[in-house]
Amino acid sequence: MKGVSAVKRRRTSVTRRTSWSTRRSYLRTRGTTVGTTINVERLVESVIDDAVSSLGLDILGLTRQEYVEMLKPIIEGIASSYSRPSKEAILARLKATADRVYMMASAYLLEKKEKMTEEQLEFAVLYGGPVLCRHVQRIYNQLKVYGRDDLIGQLRLSWERYCNPTPIPCPRCGFRALTPDLVCMVCGYEANENEIKKAIDFEQKIREFVEMYDRASVEEAIERGYVLVGETIKPPSAKREPYDIELRLSKNEKELMRRLLSEKRVG
Repeated sequence: MKGVSAVKRRRTSVTRRTSWSTRRSYLRTRGTTVGTTINVERLVESVIDDAVSSLGLDILGLTRQEYVEMLKPIIEGIASSYSRPSKEAILARLKATADRVYMMASAYLLEKKEKMTEEQLEFAVLYGGPVLCRHVQRIYNQLKVYGRDDLIGQLRLSWERYCNPTPIPCPRCGFRALTPDLVCMVCGYEANENEIKKAIDFEQKIREFVEMYDRASVEEAIERGYVLVGETIKPPSAKREPYDIELRLSKNEKELMRRLLSEKRVG
């Protein structure tokens, strides 16, 4: 019995030593991940001036407090990936991800500045990417005020790439932003059907329509007096897409359809 008790005591002692050793190891590991508190405010203050200068953000002409407000979330996000972030490491990461920093800076400008300076506006257009979509009408109007037609082309490219372009371009501004009620989402222009027909070469669209569809579909369009125009031209009974536009057929356009249909049948 004494032998058994001695073995139990030794096992208990070993278990305690092992448990404490494991716990000390855990505490050391935990201390490196959460035990070190990063003073974000101090870190931002130490980095902000060099960050603004090295990234060329001083061209935006903001106050120091505005730069702090703009860059603090980015710096805080970078710092969270280090146990002991240094100023040099933060600056290096900012430079390495400059495109993302510029996009977030553009978002800040668009959210905070109802009316931007010409430099701020140019920066936002060049680097905003997808963040431009919600503000494109305001940006377009301000570009017109500044006479920056050179940047409107860039804004149009961003609209096509990142936003929600419609099939039909606006006759006035050229953005593919015309809604079914014929109003442009970018410049606000209310177009008429003749302008749209001219912009999309409607006569050629009619020729494509007659060539593509059967006789019944063409006769339906002639009878009902309109077609649907979106990515393609379709008969009235076709499935409508959200941005399809109804274009009414003139007398001459109906006659063109009949002639093309007759030629198609003869051929």
